[in-house]
Amino acid sequence: MRAVIVAVLIGAVVFGGVYLFVSRPSPAPEQGAAPAAASAASGSVRRDQGEGGVEIEVTYGGPQAARYEPDRYTVFIVAMTTHSGDLTRYDMVKVSELRAGGRTFQPLRWVSTSDDSHHRSGVLIFPKVASGQPIELVIKTIAGAAARTFRWTP
Repeated sequence: MRAVIVAVLIGAVVFGGVYLFVSRPSPAPEQGAAPAAASAASGSVRRDQGEGGVEIEVTYGGPQAARYEPDRYTVFIVAMTTHSGDLTRYDMVKVSELRAGGRTFQPLRWVSTSDDSHHRSGVLIFPKVASGQPIELVIKTIAGAAARTFRWTP
């Protein structure tokens, strides 16, 4: 009987250790208005702070962008998540702009990859901007947040 109790206790300790190790969240990249510098070529991901109950994640470049002619356009992969409200009501072309080299650019188009009202995603396509300079993607008026700014530096 004692051997069974010892075996059960050892099993519980091992299971608990594995559970704690596996369930520990990995550190997220820098968020908000001042993320760390990263290379656009690596598919740099930026996340906001989830203002208004909506979280936005933006990837500049990377493997997914290859489908949208990144040699001709500046391409951002955008994913939005909320647990309340309808994200499909936002016209992503109207609420987005790109700032680079002292200029502001409007999107050429939004290509939707998911129109789920709580998990919307798609691709923002802008005119090509010169590489090697800081860029900012600004998304305005989503869930009451005046502006969410995602920055990348060379």
